[in-house]
Amino acid sequence: MRVIVLFCSIFFCNQVAAQPPAWTLQPSVCIAQKRGDECQLNLNIETENMPSEQLCLFLDGQLLTCSRLAYFPKEISIAIQQDALLELKNKSQKVLLSKHLLIKYPKSTSQRRRIRPPWSLF
Repeated sequence: MRVIVLFCSIFFCNQVAAQPPAWTLQPSVCIAQKRGDECQLNLNIETENMPSEQLCLFLDGQLLTCSRLAYFPKEISIAIQQDALLELKNKSQKVLLSKHLLIKYPKSTSQRRRIRPPWSLF
């Protein structure tokens, strides 16, 4: 009986520890008025199954913040002018998680073309 209990506890402990780290970022798309405008994002970050080491957030290779056990502020404010890559790296610079942040632009109103010319021969 002890062998069965020991085997089950080892099996279930490995399953719990084997879950990969995950995060949820909201929003991941920013709306800018026109190309080249700076877009302000207030990212809400929720993490799960993070390793117990120091982790750092990078935006296009530049360090934003570091935290122990991935306890980042609930909301991080960033400004981007083009699509960017947000990465979560460990101390040895291994990328654990990454997310592309996109910029969208409103569709420009196209001019209507006349079906017939403004003049007439008749």
